[in-house]
Amino acid sequence: MQFSAFRYQYRISKQAPAPHPGATTACRALVLDGWTLELGADLPLAQLCRADGTLFGLLFGIAVDGDGGLIVDSTGQSPDPRLGWDPVEHWIEGISGRFGVLLSDGTGVRFYSDACGMIGAVYDAATGRLASSLGLCLDRPVEDHEDYDHAAVAERGALYTLFDTRDKTARRVNPSCYLSLDSFSETRFWPRAHSISLVNDDLSATYDWLIAHTEQVTGAIAKAHRTWLALSGGQDSRLLLAMAGPAVQHIESSFTHVSNFVNRIDASIAGLLAEQVGVPHQVHDKRLHKPAPDGVRDDTAAFLRGLGFEMPPQREITNGLIRLLPDGAVVLRGHQTDILRAVLADRVGPKARKRSRWQIKRLLPVPRAEFDDALHQRFHDRYETWRSALPAFAEANSTDLMFLEIYYSSTVGCTFPAHPRVFYMSPFNGRRQIGCAMAMDETYRKSSYPVFDIIARSNPGLERLPFDFELGPDLSKLTCETHMQQVVEPRLTTTAQRMPAMA
Repeated sequence: MQFSAFRYQYRISKQAPAPHPGATTACRALVLDGWTLELGADLPLAQLCRADGTLFGLLFGIAVDGDGGLIVDSTGQSPDPRLGWDPVEHWIEGISGRFGVLLSDGTGVRFYSDACGMIGAVYDAATGRLASSLGLCLDRPVEDHEDYDHAAVAERGALYTLFDTRDKTARRVNPSCYLSLDSFSETRFWPRAHSISLVNDDLSATYDWLIAHTEQVTGAIAKAHRTWLALSGGQDSRLLLAMAGPAVQHIESSFTHVSNFVNRIDASIAGLLAEQVGVPHQVHDKRLHKPAPDGVRDDTAAFLRGLGFEMPPQREITNGLIRLLPDGAVVLRGHQTDILRAVLADRVGPKARKRSRWQIKRLLPVPRAEFDDALHQRFHDRYETWRSALPAFAEANSTDLMFLEIYYSSTVGCTFPAHPRVFYMSPFNGRRQIGCAMAMDETYRKSSYPVFDIIARSNPGLERLPFDFELGPDLSKLTCETHMQQVVEPRLTTTAQRMPAMA
């Protein structure tokens, strides 16, 4: 637990923390009702206490509450589970960030995570342990899960999905469930009956709330931590930049990693976006950066150690560009903003949602080109069991919830804890933000209209700059005002036509 690879990780069990040889950074250990929480050296912690000073909760990670306040050590500000779990879950629904929280009502202890399990959450009921990664969860060798081609995960970009891990019994927590540590059983608590809804049943009011709240979240994080923003020529990072509003002044810098020609387009557009709002921007180009091989090897080894199994490290690790970010920085990325454009829905509508083949294929148990009928049948029943257990009022959002609960927990929830140098997170990773996004018409979202609407509403200057899909490959055209106006005009026109209805 004390290795630097685990600086942003945690482990929970009834066992006393065991020191590891070769430790390079200290960890901390706290106890709540007999459960020991071990924390990596740089994972933030907030102790939640009653007015009489008794401890009832431990929140770790970075979390901003529904009023826009960063959650730190508190007395009387967080709901006391002894007074009922409903107000506690209402409070959790309002939190945005990357976090986990242990809570006790005096009769039992529960674990809740952020909306997509970005903090990482793997448990093994047999050993009674919960941790941020498979490597920290197990105290025995991995026993391979028989449903997977492990070489496909280790070498070709496949994923362990449907809450599976490489191990045959260790499971990833569904982030819409709480985990009871007394029984190591999961119980769904979200979405709640009115979670998937527009603000005042009005799209315009919903946009305004999303803009205001995401600005609060971004500001709370950036005021307390050294914060950088990943910028590209795409939709999600521009959306975050627009919604940040005045809070952008607290962001130290934006950046773009350049690993290929597409990223050069990203960097060129991102520079204009950053200039528009007055935030610094750095271009990290692998052609100009020659990292020391030993450093790349160390980062790769730390990532794989933190992960607990073989998977290709992210490109910014293997090409060394991650070393150009300040060590220990909080790095903001979009991710859950994808729901505003229904990015994982190959098809929309009730009939499409009943066809599980394309959905299971999107979960990547093997690379998409290798998916076949046998793989569909292997995972069909388990996928249908998950979908049929959704609340009736959430059935129309099953694709969104597939994305949030299954896909994201197996991607960012798996890899983010293992990143050894920076703390990746999304300021849009809040259940209320996500519930508002899911309430928007799926076809409307599939056309990216909410993204364009929100950018136009919050920062028209960013709206007038081209997206990567509009610009094309000729970067010289970024200096041609006529060309720029021509490529953005169709989008500006259709957005303007929608805006009167949202006044």
